[in-house]
Amino acid sequence: MYLEAEVYGMLNWGFAIVMTIELVVLIVLWFHYKFNRRAFSWFIGHMVFFAFAGYKLLEAINTFEHQHPMGSENASLSMGISGILWAISVACLLIGLARLLSHQAANRQ
Repeated sequence: MYLEAEVYGMLNWGFAIVMTIELVVLIVLWFHYKFNRRAFSWFIGHMVFFAFAGYKLLEAINTFEHQHPMGSENASLSMGISGILWAISVACLLIGLARLLSHQAANRQ
């Protein structure tokens, strides 16, 4: 996909900055509240899958300089893989939230 030249750098850096902020906030919250390690591992899984999904999406819209003879087919495959990885990351996030909430409910009783 063709975009203005400045947009590619902004997308790459913007995604990297948001992922870094998400990681820092997650680690700070974990140290502050000492929540369940199993829930934390699911949140880390969410971040890993989401990072790969973002990479594949950025690759699909051509933010990286890859000259491929079958560019549109490669972009379509990258978008499909990105969607699957995103769905897996959301599942990890939801499982982590469920574990965190069930752990907190068990501690209240």
